[in-house]
Amino acid sequence: MTFKNLVHTTTYEKNGEQKKKYTNVGTLFIYDDGNMGIKLDSIPVNFDGKLAVYDRDEKPKQQPAQSQYAQPAPAPSMPPMKEQDIPF
Repeated sequence: MTFKNLVHTTTYEKNGEQKKKYTNVGTLFIYDDGNMGIKLDSIPVNFDGKLAVYDRDEKPKQQPAQSQYAQPAPAPSMPPMKEQDIPF
């Protein structure tokens, strides 16, 4: 079985220059018998129905944008409970 990246490409303008943004959205599976399957991990905002296929070792020129949302802080750890502290 062979795996390939499914990538959504969008264009934007920065300083009067056209740029491309690549977002990895899933995986294309190519089975030994030639059949194919797709696993979508996400659907981009403003999705136009077009996806590009890249080999796993082939990197797009520009890395996908980082999330604009902050990552949640890890939950505080609790001290271990002793058996006599359990009320039942």
